[in-house]
Amino acid sequence: MMKASLKFKVFPVIVTAILALGCSGYGMQGKTGAGKELWMKVPLRTQAQKMAGLMGGEGMQMIFGMAYAPSNPDTVYLVSDTTQVWKSVDGGNSWQMKHKGFLSNGGIAVSVDPVNEDIVFVAGSLHKASQSSPADGIYRTTDGGENWTLVKATPFFRGIEGEHFIFDADSSEKSATDVIYAGTHRDGLLVSKDGGDTWETLGFVKKRILDMEMDPHNRSLLYIMTVDGLFRVTVRDYVISGTERLAEQLQGTFKTFALNAANPSVMYVAMGKGGVYRSDDGGKRFYRLKEGLPPGLDYTYIAVSAVNPDYLYLSVDRWGGLNPLWSHDGGGTWQRPVTLDRGGLSLAGEVRWFAGCVVPHPEDPDTALTAANGKARILKTDNGGISWFYSGNGYMGARKGEGITSQAFYTDPEKMIFFLMDHGPALTVDGGETFRLLDIPAVNGRRTTRVGAVSPVDENLIVTAIGGWNIQKLAVSRNGGGSWEIIPGTEDRYKFISFHPQKPDIIYAYGFVSTDSGGTWEKLSRKIYGMFRSNGDTVYSKAETEDGKTAIYRSDDQGKTWTDPYPHLPVPMGSISEIDIDSFNPDRIYVASGQGLYIYDDKSGKWLKKGEESGLTRDRFGMMSFKCIAVDPKHPGIVYTGRWAPGRGDSNGIFRSEDFGKSWKNITYNLGPDITIWSVSVSPHDGTVYIGSSHGTWKLSPPY
Repeated sequence: MMKASLKFKVFPVIVTAILALGCSGYGMQGKTGAGKELWMKVPLRTQAQKMAGLMGGEGMQMIFGMAYAPSNPDTVYLVSDTTQVWKSVDGGNSWQMKHKGFLSNGGIAVSVDPVNEDIVFVAGSLHKASQSSPADGIYRTTDGGENWTLVKATPFFRGIEGEHFIFDADSSEKSATDVIYAGTHRDGLLVSKDGGDTWETLGFVKKRILDMEMDPHNRSLLYIMTVDGLFRVTVRDYVISGTERLAEQLQGTFKTFALNAANPSVMYVAMGKGGVYRSDDGGKRFYRLKEGLPPGLDYTYIAVSAVNPDYLYLSVDRWGGLNPLWSHDGGGTWQRPVTLDRGGLSLAGEVRWFAGCVVPHPEDPDTALTAANGKARILKTDNGGISWFYSGNGYMGARKGEGITSQAFYTDPEKMIFFLMDHGPALTVDGGETFRLLDIPAVNGRRTTRVGAVSPVDENLIVTAIGGWNIQKLAVSRNGGGSWEIIPGTEDRYKFISFHPQKPDIIYAYGFVSTDSGGTWEKLSRKIYGMFRSNGDTVYSKAETEDGKTAIYRSDDQGKTWTDPYPHLPVPMGSISEIDIDSFNPDRIYVASGQGLYIYDDKSGKWLKKGEESGLTRDRFGMMSFKCIAVDPKHPGIVYTGRWAPGRGDSNGIFRSEDFGKSWKNITYNLGPDITIWSVSVSPHDGTVYIGSSHGTWKLSPPY
């Protein structure tokens, strides 16, 4: 057995990484020298990251593909499931989002032209198991990610897979590669002979291609893995002239494979719970690799160093053990890493759950990057996988949950809580400079917190709801998040939690109310979707009418009794995402819905639908769909609304009105032009607006 040295190289403290993040970085002013407004990042930076001079970046959105640029390994690209493409220009130490023109939710694979670091192809995907979008397909950039173009519409579905693009180096010139092969999920094996402008099908139609490689010594041979198995394909004059099935004796689920670049007769196959196999004769016979590979684990992603093919990496799906596993003897023996958090900088520590890709450095056999999915973040090794350290500076993805109350403001303006999907509450006590995740119990195995609130008179009293995406239970902490009480019988999909601003013993929690600071809870006859800030006795609900419209109900006695005082909205109740109310006028109501933005005008007694005539524009799918709405608590003439395009991809960002919703302006600025906004919250202290997105939390100063 080959024993690797446990002498670690010096951990790199990347003090200069902030410079690579540009003017959208944390700590920059909200305007450029020319006066243009900019959104600023609010990464969930740890105290240790701050001390190391790092901006931070929590990750959290799952990474499905990463790729070094072979012509310049300082350039690296990644693609996630919900935040499109990110780029590093310092070897993966720091990252910037690059998604202009990339309308699909995300992607499953990314590859870089071998002679031009600015030409990149991505398999764009809605990231559903069986649903696709018109925005899905093959995306290309020719300017290093500054702009993306959909060059071939074709569906790609969610899944942890391998390579989906092959560049034929024999067709490479100084500036680009002409011949590119693409493996798709429905349209089979495609080829482009003009650098990606046009594509034609070679074969494997209706077969889901999982992974593909070209024989480095014979470029007429392609290795294609589908759900049905592994194949060696001969291509001559862009026509498949022969197909040979390999690994016929292997039974089970094919995941990924890898070739030894020096000797492609040596290949490896990851078969999920069926194990890991090696062939030394070009795929005719395989034998199982066992030493250091416990049975029953889901071995998913395998990678081989092109510099030293004895160096292999293997990531495991849905397993809490430290991985990727590593081998320095061609797969003969495997070991776990000793740590995933060398240097102690990661917000998530050693946590890893889902499998993630591993990308060996094209020139340094000791260096590789991986995606530690689960609390997804970017990790790097400089000793062949023995230890890994945080390398995700700038890569954000913690998404706040549902609407206005996905963020809680304390009476102390330096303190806030972000209630995150999947990962629970994140607390800052220094105005967003640093954060820590509050330790919450799992409910039904999940730790999503969509909404929550903090008492205005006792900052130790926190209320949230914990569970999965669809069902949560109320949870109360009386010691600042140190411990939690789960309230039985409170299962629901929570969209609103708030303390009564004038009577803080009263807590509204969607379909429940407490009048004794959370000691006991009573179920309401209607669920609360909004509250009048100047008098918390007044709350609002909604219900579908017999004719398919929506009634906005109002209670002026804390939800005890309800009236139906407003004309019915001409949209179904299910399309309404959020309701907010003017801070000083209980009869001025704003409604964000999938069928438009509506404002109740108490002077006319009518619902006014706002559209393109007011400055609200359709997104690039032609949709006018609204996810969230928020009124500035102290300046109610200022209103924000966030857009989404469910089932399509990214919508056109965020709009602001400064005249009570009469006219609107797109203020997406440096986040756009396309981004989905999941929540908007406005600080009651200074009017700073915070948006929750799959790209993390961003903030913008108010226009006053």
